[in-house]
Amino acid sequence: MEDSISTNTINENDFFEIIGKIASLFHQVIPIENTVIVTDREKFRHYFMGTEAVISKSDLVGSPIPTRGHIPISLTTGAHKVGIVPKEQYGVAFKSSTMPIKDWSNSIIGTLTLALSLKGQTALQEITENISSSAEQLSATTEDLASSALVLSENIAEVLSQTQDILKLIEQTNNILDFVKSVATNSRLLGLNAAIEAARAGDFGRGFTVVADEIRKMAENSAKSVNDSKTLISTINDKVNHLMNKVEELTSVALTQAAANQEMTATIQSFAATTQNMRKVSEII
Repeated sequence: MEDSISTNTINENDFFEIIGKIASLFHQVIPIENTVIVTDREKFRHYFMGTEAVISKSDLVGSPIPTRGHIPISLTTGAHKVGIVPKEQYGVAFKSSTMPIKDWSNSIIGTLTLALSLKGQTALQEITENISSSAEQLSATTEDLASSALVLSENIAEVLSQTQDILKLIEQTNNILDFVKSVATNSRLLGLNAAIEAARAGDFGRGFTVVADEIRKMAENSAKSVNDSKTLISTINDKVNHLMNKVEELTSVALTQAAANQEMTATIQSFAATTQNMRKVSEII
């Protein structure tokens, strides 16, 4: 039993009618906006329009095939031609795929063309371009944020170092005040002892008594000034410690922000790569 049908069992017109029926079904079931064209070697035999087409069926069916484009090439070479048909040729741009139609003797008798709308592809390409552009802008912004976070972290680290130096200076100042307080205490004792000795000396020690009193008063005032200074320095020390704690918290935040920016940058780079893949897919559709 033979797998093919003899050319004597069906004439060419009937053959094209069958192809036209099948082409009509494909035109309806393909979900993408499309147009299906069937030609013989001289004219258009069937034309199933998409809604975007601006040339009516009656204007095209029966009219001669074009002298340029995929159809005459497929008729001449028997090649399967795929490409973009410009808007000027049929009133709307589309991606076409043209194959030769052969009879039972393998002779080329016409062509079958499937034209897919580029509207969806164009929209997808615009979307991917917008996403890609947004991703690039976001990536640049994130890099700026990461750079700013690094600068902030470095500045905070410097402030923290300076704060620690201030605490050391405060400690040294306290040591100096302790020494001054010690001198003041000893001077007060010396003033008391001098006053006692001056009293014993009677009239001969009166002048020295005045000096001893002044030394004692100076020692007492010095001790009071030292205490006041230590109170003030203690307050400064508390403020600096509080500032240091805040700086350490900011350092932690800055480091966390820098890490988050790095993760965001990596995510955006991955997102940008995905948009590139989307662009390639949109070119295939």
